[in-house]
Amino acid sequence: MTRNFLLFMLFIFVHVLFSQDKMLTIKEAILGSNSTLKIQNLEQLQWLPDSREFVYTDSLDGKFGLIKGKVEHAQMEILLPLDDLNKELVSLGGDKLSRFPKLNFTDQNSCWFFSDNTIYKYDLTNSRMSVANTISRSANDYQIEPSTLKIAYNFENNLYLSYGPEEDIQITHDTEDGISNGESYVHRAEFGINQGIFWSPAGNYMAFYRLDQRMVTEYPLIHIDSRPAVCEKIRYPFTGMTSEQVQIGIYDLKSGSITFLQTGEPKDQYLSGVTWSPDEKYIYIVHLNRDQNHLRLVKYDPVSGNPIKTLFEEKNDQWVEPLSGPIFHKNKSDRFIWFSKKEGYNQLYLYSSEGKLIKKLTTENRDITHWIGFADNGEYGFFTDASEDGLDRFGYRIRISSGNIDKLTKRSGINTILPSPDGKHIINRFTDIKTPNVIDLLSADGKPVRNLLSAENPLKEYRLGEIKLLKVRNGNGDELNARMIFPPEFTPDKKYPVIVYVYGGPHGQMVSNSFLKGWHLWFQFMAQKGYILFTLDNRGTDNRGLRFEQIVHRRLGSIEIEDQMAGISYLKQQVFVDSMRIGVHGWSYGGFMTISLLSRKPGVFKAGVAGGPVIDWKYYEVMYGERYMDTPQSNPEGYAAASLLNYVDQLDSKLLIIHGTIDPVVVWQNSLSYLRKAIDSGKQVDYFVYPGDEHNMKGNDRVHLYQKIADYFDLHL
Repeated sequence: MTRNFLLFMLFIFVHVLFSQDKMLTIKEAILGSNSTLKIQNLEQLQWLPDSREFVYTDSLDGKFGLIKGKVEHAQMEILLPLDDLNKELVSLGGDKLSRFPKLNFTDQNSCWFFSDNTIYKYDLTNSRMSVANTISRSANDYQIEPSTLKIAYNFENNLYLSYGPEEDIQITHDTEDGISNGESYVHRAEFGINQGIFWSPAGNYMAFYRLDQRMVTEYPLIHIDSRPAVCEKIRYPFTGMTSEQVQIGIYDLKSGSITFLQTGEPKDQYLSGVTWSPDEKYIYIVHLNRDQNHLRLVKYDPVSGNPIKTLFEEKNDQWVEPLSGPIFHKNKSDRFIWFSKKEGYNQLYLYSSEGKLIKKLTTENRDITHWIGFADNGEYGFFTDASEDGLDRFGYRIRISSGNIDKLTKRSGINTILPSPDGKHIINRFTDIKTPNVIDLLSADGKPVRNLLSAENPLKEYRLGEIKLLKVRNGNGDELNARMIFPPEFTPDKKYPVIVYVYGGPHGQMVSNSFLKGWHLWFQFMAQKGYILFTLDNRGTDNRGLRFEQIVHRRLGSIEIEDQMAGISYLKQQVFVDSMRIGVHGWSYGGFMTISLLSRKPGVFKAGVAGGPVIDWKYYEVMYGERYMDTPQSNPEGYAAASLLNYVDQLDSKLLIIHGTIDPVVVWQNSLSYLRKAIDSGKQVDYFVYPGDEHNMKGNDRVHLYQKIADYFDLHL
């Protein structure tokens, strides 16, 4: 060998050795996934209307902008550079953008976007931009009518409509505190509610929520940024106490009149799933009683506001939880698809618009997770489901007429599909525990056409621990999903401390066959410090059928503890686990679980950190709390058994409780009441607050938070 070649090989060896030896900083672990450790992606990936072309934003030939691809060939072209868009934007008096705005395509050659209270239209054929509409006020919630680009929005609790630049009108005129119109935070955003304004298909009507909270308890939040501190009062409906009342108004754009739907009694029912019929003649509303065990789908006349017909009802001894309304067929306005768990799993059903069941579309004992949409001809629909164990997601195509289903993705992991308008191709995003992000173009039978992106692992230069997905069997014989992250230099002949990360609550699946990202890189940060990180999804979490989920009804914190202790038993059987150094950490429901485990299973854990914990479910809100626990009046035994105030004297571990002082979700009273009881009981508890933070810490506060949690385990574990 020559001397130069030996030097080259030595350089390569040193480089590889060094590149595998980087350690995560706490800032990288918490914020890195949004910056230096961001996983490469094709942002704004979407199909162009009525075409076999797709677009996304990325760099190409030295320019950053909107890139177009075609099914027929692999060559890409830049359709709209960001610099060109900014030139047009600045010429119209707008501010230059550092990143591409979210584009909405009306056809293959024109699109619009919303920026700084203004809608801009862009014509791709002549590279010209124009102002389509503006809002003169700072809107809290807004919805844009896609064909005319009218903007309906909420401002200072009232509903406004902008027909065009400087053409705003006020629709509602409520001035009393506690009333709001067009707000999206209705029923505390449960039941799939994420908007408060609903345009009809042709834009002739606009439905909106009118939220009345005047009868709801006022709750104080203290802001310390002024002298003296300021008390902000929010409306917080505690379990078993008076809840809010909601109406649905219909605004007729032609007449300028408002009609309220006659939704009847009781006033504290829940109204969700607001859906217009394709011809605008009817509007469909999901009614759910306050006990959340009786659902009705009701068809209304939007002109008179009168109910026409109850299409069907669903009942369940535990709960019914509607998360969407009817999904109307693409080309057959007299039928719709309906999600329901009435037979034990989240399945799809085809109904007529009069409520007659036509057929059950899906029959496997697996939960359907998302309805993706129809092909343009309406012949096919696309959806994803969870695997039987809940770890994976797969994409499917269903022929609506026959019910025949084709599995489009077969690789174990998380598959997210995006079908082309003609339904003949799909774009599939894929990830698993070892794969950050792969995006492929597939034919409709699932065969690969070509790869669009195979993202590099942004952590490839870091010394990381191995991640394993496990099955742990509980005392009931159920197999529970678990994940274990090992220290980078793990050896089985050494004993390691363990941190159990727990959530454990409904809708709280923590373990899946997906790549670790976001603040969850903190797990690897702690593994680098010599800890094993362990997470288990107990019964009560989702995507494994109704029986698995509903077993916790009226007794939160009991079944979950049983299953978490099965995980502890598994850990103690491992020769490499130091059973005397097991800690636990969780937030929100996970904070409740952390203190539950420490105090109801004394002697097991050496230390725990509970963030934003529910202490007693009587201090939590109606919509979520009563679904799982009923009211304190009807279930006093369940509330007493779940209340952590009743177990303070059993606490024998080091405990740090953390809370944001203006938390509007799990109010501060929860952890303060625990402190009071601990003081009265002579128990020492560590406590830390984040002044001015809500239910979760963000930015540098979050970095500070997880450094504090890490330091606490370093000190006590």
